[in-house]
Amino acid sequence: MMTSSCVSVMANERVAHAIRQLTLQRERAAFCDNLQRANDRRSLHGRSRRLVPAQPALNPFRFVWRVAMRMRDIGLARTASSLSFTTLLAIVPMATVALVFVARFPVFASWFAALEGFVFKNMLPGSAASVIHEYVLGFAEQAARLTGVSIAFVAVTAGLAISTVEREINLIWGIRRRRPLARRVVVYFVGLTAGPVLLGASISLTTWLIGESLAVVPIRKTQSDLILRMLPFVFGTAGLTLLYKAVPARHVRWVPALAGGVTCGLALEAAKHGFAWYLTWVSNYQVIYGAVAALPVFLLWIHLCWVIVLAGAAISATVADSRTRRDDERARR
Repeated sequence: MMTSSCVSVMANERVAHAIRQLTLQRERAAFCDNLQRANDRRSLHGRSRRLVPAQPALNPFRFVWRVAMRMRDIGLARTASSLSFTTLLAIVPMATVALVFVARFPVFASWFAALEGFVFKNMLPGSAASVIHEYVLGFAEQAARLTGVSIAFVAVTAGLAISTVEREINLIWGIRRRRPLARRVVVYFVGLTAGPVLLGASISLTTWLIGESLAVVPIRKTQSDLILRMLPFVFGTAGLTLLYKAVPARHVRWVPALAGGVTCGLALEAAKHGFAWYLTWVSNYQVIYGAVAALPVFLLWIHLCWVIVLAGAAISATVADSRTRRDDERARR
């Protein structure tokens, strides 16, 4: 009797303990559900209150301020002056390397000619374009006759110029560590040799496709002229977008690169027309400098272009930082 009563008591205690455990589990689950609902409501209301400060890119004044601070930190005017001088010294070596490559592979001559015509027609002020075109290609053709060690030194000069541009753009992005030397050498070689040919091929092919399409599609001449006039802006914007996408030694999304490319492309188009007006109606360079007036004009234009390109890089970097900050805040929630 004693044994059976003890067994029944122990069984009842186990059943009561199991019931208590089940009740506690249900209460704990209900408490967790209520807490999760409260957190969801709090985060929902908090997101609506913190929407403006959590997304600084939506505040134009703060965005412009950050771009200006980034340009001030790198010394925009000083950097543009340095790159202008570097470009002036490297433009002939870069053209020389491209001419040597085309001479080795004559099949690419038409594509290089398309790039040459596009650059000197649409990327230079009209009053100095013909003179600069003549001098640059004349010097490059003479340098292309060099052989052996001499042409190697010319190629090294062109590569150092590209390295300087890469370093300055990385500084704008706040990147101190550069790519490995072997990788940079390969990229520079491909960019100096195949790069101009590929750009010329894309320009030639796109121009041909648009011309054929305009001949088939019945549109007005004014509309077709407008489309053709937009091609320099489209090609310039595409090239700048690729520059801001590929040059920084980090992963860059397409949206920041496109933001900098479009802004810089619009600014370059406005600067080109404004600079042409200035040379036509205000400047007295022809009277002062005479036959060499194209040189200071070209140097001023290069400086203005670099100011705009570096400002576009600052815009691209600021957009990327704003998006990264926004993503981090969303992840913390």
